[in-house]
Amino acid sequence: MAQIVTNAVVLRRADYRENDRMLTLFSPTLGRVDALCRGCRRQKSPLMAASEVFCAGEYVLYTAGDRMTVVSCQVQDTFYPLRSDFDRLAHGMYCLELCAAAVQPDEENERLFMLLLRSLAHLAYSENVSPKRVTTVFLMGLTSLIGFRPQVGRCARCSTPVLQNRVGDEVIIGAFSPEDGGVLCPGCSAGAKCRLRERDVVYLQSIMKKGLKSLEEEGECPDGLFDSLRELAEGRIDTPVRSGKMLV
Repeated sequence: MAQIVTNAVVLRRADYRENDRMLTLFSPTLGRVDALCRGCRRQKSPLMAASEVFCAGEYVLYTAGDRMTVVSCQVQDTFYPLRSDFDRLAHGMYCLELCAAAVQPDEENERLFMLLLRSLAHLAYSENVSPKRVTTVFLMGLTSLIGFRPQVGRCARCSTPVLQNRVGDEVIIGAFSPEDGGVLCPGCSAGAKCRLRERDVVYLQSIMKKGLKSLEEEGECPDGLFDSLRELAEGRIDTPVRSGKMLV
């Protein structure tokens, strides 16, 4: 029996018995953790905020065998503004559910943890950035961090440089293929649904290079490309993501 102190964010919660909850936490050092939060549904419980989804903080966990119980939590952020905007809330829930499926117990992943927290911060507080742009960056980062980095510089099939001949922003120069894991050149893109213009490829390359800093630039992810990035991520984690039905 021991106590563990770890930063974590609540990915899921489920009411349990009369006043308790079962929490699924994402810790940068412990991976996915299931923990019981006792008495958190009572009025004035000090753990009430710590048992809500999106809550990020420093959790103290009591371990007994293979069971963990939340002892206390120093809340750092609840990303409360998400709750007042359905679109941003839906994108936030989608990011949480992707992490719940991708992160494994006892699997350290500090970079994905920080990507999630920073993405939630943009969704909650960056009013001038559309939630779809934030989730696009998150999808690119998630697939890279779990070992399926999208190929955006060269054709995912033949390795031809995609932008070796600049032809203009409005000209179709290839396609994005979730099955192949990246951008296809004109010669390999026959039959692909998600057609790309030069500016779309430049947009993807900027995300890959700058991550969330690319949100400081202008641009928007086309619906077809966003859907293909979702298909890529969900296909790689091989788990249905129900909250994706709420995205607009």
